[in-house]
Amino acid sequence: MTLRRNIISKLLLMLCIGLIFNLSPCHAQWDTAGLRLHHFKVGPAATSAALMATGTLFTYNPTANNFAVNLRDKVVSGNNPHLHFDDYVQFIPVSAPLVLNLCGVKGKHTFGQLMMLEGGSYLLGGGWLNAFKYWLAVERPDGSRLNSFPSGHTFTAFTGAEILRREYGEEYPWIAVAGYAVAVTVAAMRIYNNRHWLGDVCAGAGLGILSVTLTYWALD
Repeated sequence: MTLRRNIISKLLLMLCIGLIFNLSPCHAQWDTAGLRLHHFKVGPAATSAALMATGTLFTYNPTANNFAVNLRDKVVSGNNPHLHFDDYVQFIPVSAPLVLNLCGVKGKHTFGQLMMLEGGSYLLGGGWLNAFKYWLAVERPDGSRLNSFPSGHTFTAFTGAEILRREYGEEYPWIAVAGYAVAVTVAAMRIYNNRHWLGDVCAGAGLGILSVTLTYWALD
């Protein structure tokens, strides 16, 4: 099990680093087999790869992992009350684009298109999320289960925040900022509640952004 986890983590790290170095210099418009792939945005893809690589380092690199453990120890104390609001606010960025659209605050897509884009993003990213949780089997900081990496709450929040940014960021930048503020709060609360390590929330955030990027590229 340990050997398998080490191999998978190294392959994941190599993949993320490769994405960063190969995507960053490229422009977001290619011609491949007669298809114009101009909707694929390199910036979010590189950001997500960097976050996932950072999360992998904090989980498997001894020096970086010690930093994550020390951070957890400083944030979590025996007197910390367990706050459950992150279980609910994780869904605010997810539902906000649909609610805004129905209320007449139009983004770039119709309600039906948004349903497809959100559904595709969560199906794609959720599959990867559960696969990583099962194969890597990282223990949660509270010792409750072996499914800590990546953080599902953080994935959910950042997926919704990235969709908000894409739909409303140009015309209503404050909506995008609010969405990401909620997502960062959810990530911080997962550490505060002793449910996830720093590497877990970094990887969850990166996975959320990547799933949205690929879904918009494929369906938009």
